[in-house]
Amino acid sequence: MKLKGWIALLILLLFLSSILVLIQILPTINQRITKEFQKMETAKIKIVNDENQVLELEVKVADEPDERAAGFQNISRSIMEKTLILFVFPSEINGLFHMRNVEASLDIAFVKADGTIIEIMRMNPDPSRLYGPDASFKYAIEAPAGFFEEKRITAGKSKLLTESIPSG
Repeated sequence: MKLKGWIALLILLLFLSSILVLIQILPTINQRITKEFQKMETAKIKIVNDENQVLELEVKVADEPDERAAGFQNISRSIMEKTLILFVFPSEINGLFHMRNVEASLDIAFVKADGTIIEIMRMNPDPSRLYGPDASFKYAIEAPAGFFEEKRITAGKSKLLTESIPSG
């Protein structure tokens, strides 16, 4: 092969390798996360749905005060659409959640210490609205809007298997 052929081949290889690098980088562009979100451990939990199926769900676990306070705030929509957060409180609380700095609607399930799902509600990105059940809860699971309906998980019928929750 002549020198021009080698140079053309080298340019082609450089071009193709640049495309491969771009393919790997593009999905991460515009994906915002916070240090609190990054710090959350990933775990698998189990929920028994309305059809008595045991679903294994991958979640980020917010069991520290800073992680619970941050939640999905300032997180990219593309990450929110594929991630669930399990909020773990030291004991049952009466509390409220907000949607400040959250850019997509979420569903939230409030769960008693024994795993009973007491309420599921839709939270919309309204910075002034607060969301919470009329009863105390120990866990809350935030998921993309429509997730619980799609998985056939409803309050009063489905149950979180608390033994599947990692202990801190």
